[in-house]
Amino acid sequence: MLGKTIIQSGAPDRMYHIMHDGITLVTAFFPIGRGEWTGKAQRSDDKYFKYFQHWARIHNDLVVYTPPENAERIRQIRLSFGRTNTQVYIVNDLEDIDKSMYTLMHDVGKHYPKYSLFPDKPEVSNPIYDFVMYTKFWCLAQASTVAATNKIAWIDFGFDHGGEYYKDNQWFDRTWNYTRPNGKVALFQIRELPSDPIFDCIRRTETYIQGNCIELDTDYAQQFYVDVRNQYEHLLRCGLLDDDQIILLMCHYEKPDIYCCLPSRWFSMLDEYRDDKKTGMHSDLLPEFFIISRRRRWYWTKHCLKFLKQEFNHLVRRYPL
Repeated sequence: MLGKTIIQSGAPDRMYHIMHDGITLVTAFFPIGRGEWTGKAQRSDDKYFKYFQHWARIHNDLVVYTPPENAERIRQIRLSFGRTNTQVYIVNDLEDIDKSMYTLMHDVGKHYPKYSLFPDKPEVSNPIYDFVMYTKFWCLAQASTVAATNKIAWIDFGFDHGGEYYKDNQWFDRTWNYTRPNGKVALFQIRELPSDPIFDCIRRTETYIQGNCIELDTDYAQQFYVDVRNQYEHLLRCGLLDDDQIILLMCHYEKPDIYCCLPSRWFSMLDEYRDDKKTGMHSDLLPEFFIISRRRRWYWTKHCLKFLKQEFNHLVRRYPL
């Protein structure tokens, strides 16, 4: 199920039929009013375009999904680096990508936050944010029908946050290619995988797999979307809401031979996993649980006490004393 056909804008007139080796990058920008948020998650649309400009010089073919008002701005940024291999597709109404999933996320979002240890985090309190994270897999499935390469990769529009890992944007003046060791999908893992039940990981909003970049075989992209949608529905039918990162972990658990986990740091995958790298050294995984400072322990203690009070109130309502 791929949703409605979208309108192509500024893309080549022909459809590709012959695949060649390489990676087509896929990204999207859907404004959701993030500039109005508070705290660390606040980012204006202009800031996202600044982030995009940081990496947009990369030589790979690029497929972008966005509302019509952003299409020309995206094309011009790519053209400013001499990149004519960009296809921009218009999505007029975000909800139309998958109306039933959109509705289900919002329905669950009305009740789930009070059961989370971090009820104010975007992935807990903002269903539209979670839906945007879900659409990346739809975008990959759509892009697989127009890509000229045998591999595609999702890359966040705000990848690297303007230089968090790649301090010099000249690093992106290259073509990224990577020969995956096994499987059909490369997931980039930052921490040792948990032994806890998934529902407990979700309530703690912990991250084990990065969602900012995912590399896969082009001919698996449509099945990837099916796999991901199934996992989202499993969570939502259980009354749980989260973004894409825990979903990728669930895909790995269900199909470990398909979903290959590779150790990395935040945003480091383009640097650590590339065919032209001479050394095979990669980042060590962070431990599942960290040794934290006294200040951080106090922060966690307050959250735990608040959560315990909340759970006690839930029990009292169900089983009056």
